Amino acid sequence: MATIKTSKKTTPTTINVFYGLNESTDGDTELKLGEASVMKNWRVTDGGKLKKMEGYAPLFTSLGTGKIQGQWYGKVTGTFYHLFAYGGSIYKRTSGTNTIIGTMTDAPTSFFFFNEKVYMKNGHEYKSWDGTTFADVAGYRPKIAISTPPGGGGTLYEETNRLTGAKHQTFSPSGTLTAYQLAETAITSVDFVYDGTTLKTAGTDYTVNLTTGIVTFTTAPTAGTPNSIDIGWTKGTGDRASILGCLFARVYGGANDSRVFIFGNDTTRNRLYYTGLADTVPSAEYFPANGYIEVGSDEFSVTDAQKHQSSLLIFTEKGSYYASYESVTLSSGLVAASFPAYSINDIKGNVALGQVKIINNNPLSIYEGIYEWTLITVGSDARNANYISRRVQPSLDLVDLTKAVTFDWEEKGEYWLCVGSLCWIYNYRIGVWYQRENVKAYNFLEIDGELYFGTDGTIMKFDPDLRTDNGIAIKAVWEMNFYDFGFEYLNKYMNNVWASIKPDPKVRLDIATVTNNDGTGETQTIYYSLATFEHADFNKWSFLTSYNPQPFYIEIQAMGFTYFKLILTNESLNEDCTVLSINMPARMGGKVR
Repeated sequence: MATIKTSKKTTPTTINVFYGLNESTDGDTELKLGEASVMKNWRVTDGGKLKKMEGYAPLFTSLGTGKIQGQWYGKVTGTFYHLFAYGGSIYKRTSGTNTIIGTMTDAPTSFFFFNEKVYMKNGHEYKSWDGTTFADVAGYRPKIAISTPPGGGGTLYEETNRLTGAKHQTFSPSGTLTAYQLAETAITSVDFVYDGTTLKTAGTDYTVNLTTGIVTFTTAPTAGTPNSIDIGWTKGTGDRASILGCLFARVYGGANDSRVFIFGNDTTRNRLYYTGLADTVPSAEYFPANGYIEVGSDEFSVTDAQKHQSSLLIFTEKGSYYASYESVTLSSGLVAASFPAYSINDIKGNVALGQVKIINNNPLSIYEGIYEWTLITVGSDARNANYISRRVQPSLDLVDLTKAVTFDWEEKGEYWLCVGSLCWIYNYRIGVWYQRENVKAYNFLEIDGELYFGTDGTIMKFDPDLRTDNGIAIKAVWEMNFYDFGFEYLNKYMNNVWASIKPDPKVRLDIATVTNNDGTGETQTIYYSLATFEHADFNKWSFLTSYNPQPFYIEIQAMGFTYFKLILTNESLNEDCTVLSINMPARMGGKVR
């Protein structure tokens, strides 16, 4: 009796959840269904769907060929400002207009806000802006001694300030002595002398011997009021180079954010400097002479520091540390703040200067790959560093990670790492990776949930309504793994594929199939247009009005294959796409021979 052989049907294979990019070194046949071997310019939504990424456009006409060196957004004296550095100038942007507020060396610039001022550092200068005045940070004049008798001495009160050679000292007059000995000799100048609130006049009320550091009053000041005499003077310029040479700043203070820590000076590469309290008030303009931390060996630079819970985590090119507040008595007898550093890991640190980001309250650092730091404890235990970039490590290995620029786009729950014009994006809400091309970013900024990046001559803004990168088509590519439908030893047959698409005013999806024996098949295109006259294209006109998910059917000819994959693309200048699911009903045949 004759029989007709038919292939066995199986339950259709459906991708309902997309799991992002996995560049497995074991080959893409080992990926789980929903992972992609190539994924560029698609985003995985929080619901696990595939959505083409938005485009961007310039915020303003290009200023020229130079780089946007840094940017900041926040409130100063009650008004929100967008500040950025370009071409040796600092601009404020308000109401769509760019206005120069000051000048700085054209170099990468970091901004931070402290005590009602915006501060700017670029490794050459240290500037501030209070909404009106843009100026060099001259530095706080410390009160180095109080309750001083005319003959000198007194009680030590504050350390000298690295930013300036200016100081002052208060005296308690005896009522009879006229000569007052300052704490320093060979001084540059005496800048003021106060008796109570009265400013005295040089030459009339007093004379100065710069060599001995003695101020002699014409008439002995009246006794009875402690610290009624206040004398200010200058000797030298301090050690400004150590502070001006730093590029980055972080705010930390132990239980409160009362101090500024700076780093990035090539001449003191393993050192962080920190501010003190200026007469008990937090200040970004007072760097005490002993206010610094030396971390590890001077062979390796400090590359970042971030507040983590009650500690300051410090990263070097090789190794990581933590510091927290302690008080210490100096050899002079003065009690000062101290932040000793203790090792966490002797190997893993961070290689990209200033690019550690706090994600979900845990630091992410760059050392060969990307590490999330959890369970921070004292000791060199590498298990504190959770390796999270395994799925994209092959492509990360091809670039220089010391040049990485990173950002946390909190609105999207995305950690961005960009080198050149290619970005690796980690959606930390759902734990998946994908890539974004054509983003040449020197820095990023988020304003009201929207992402901006500084590039050559201008600032670009991502916009969910844009389908191009400043007029250039965005080619979104999602390439499925080679899949065997659970039976690698059987031949398969498939005649159709269904794709479920989210309705939008204009949608396009190009679908290509690839098998192990026939290579890449013909690309087929799905179009969908809701009935709207906005930007209407009557060549693709449709009177469809449903906003419900729409399944689309395409015919394919995939015969006798073992492995199968789909490639989904969208390179349209004006058509969006969100893929909700893919259905692939394969039929099983005979054994592979």
